[in-house]
Amino acid sequence: MCFWEDDAVQLRWPDWYGGANTPSLIEAQRTFAEVGAMESRFIGHVRAADESEPLDEGWRPIDLAVDEFEVRGVQEAPWPSDHTTLYWWRPTFWRHA
Repeated sequence: MCFWEDDAVQLRWPDWYGGANTPSLIEAQRTFAEVGAMESRFIGHVRAADESEPLDEGWRPIDLAVDEFEVRGVQEAPWPSDHTTLYWWRPTFWRHA
């Protein structure tokens, strides 16, 4: 699809560059909205999702006006045991006020 590889570090700190992906998650989402891939160099390798791959209910891009994340690299709390709580669009997001 978009050629993104899930990375717990980039879910926790979405402005983190490097790791499993070169761009940050925020930058990759912006680029995907513009060109349909997380980086322009991957345009020829992406595909549209098929019906068996629906978006998670409530999924949306990160909105820094709404979504609160830790400062890049600063660990304010231990890692959650369930990494799905790092999904900012879910009601179970670990940083909801």
